[in-house]
Amino acid sequence: MIDPSSKMDDTDRRLIGAMRRGGRVSNAELARSLGLARGTVQLRLARLVDLGIIRGWGPDLDPRATDHAVGAFTTLSIAQGAHDRVVEALADLPEVLEVHVITGQGDLLCRLAARSNDHLHELIQTVVGIDGVIRSESQLALNTPLARTRADLVGR
Repeated sequence: MIDPSSKMDDTDRRLIGAMRRGGRVSNAELARSLGLARGTVQLRLARLVDLGIIRGWGPDLDPRATDHAVGAFTTLSIAQGAHDRVVEALADLPEVLEVHVITGQGDLLCRLAARSNDHLHELIQTVVGIDGVIRSESQLALNTPLARTRADLVGR
């Protein structure tokens, strides 16, 4: 859990912004572009990782370039007391990319990735078969004209 007192400063934000513009650049290149010492960049990155602010370094893939190009969002209503059990079961399904606890209609919002509409149907049937899931409502994502991350917000 992130300590709320571990705020990022302007240098951290500039560093994250530079990384979002060119994630494969070396620490030396980052340092040069930001006017910082390479050691400062290394220490800052290590600190951001240690604090849990930077959680990953993986590439951001275009879904159309993968074999799981079909995207959907599924809202789940779950039985009282079943939250942990349902989340654990969802975590066992690699096609469940995200699970959010939500307000309003439903209890959990899941982002799913599937190979095809038929695969999505099978996946949703698996999800609704989880003990504790009462109801689901799904929307197919037809296109994603805008996709941002929190790093885009921070690094502006």
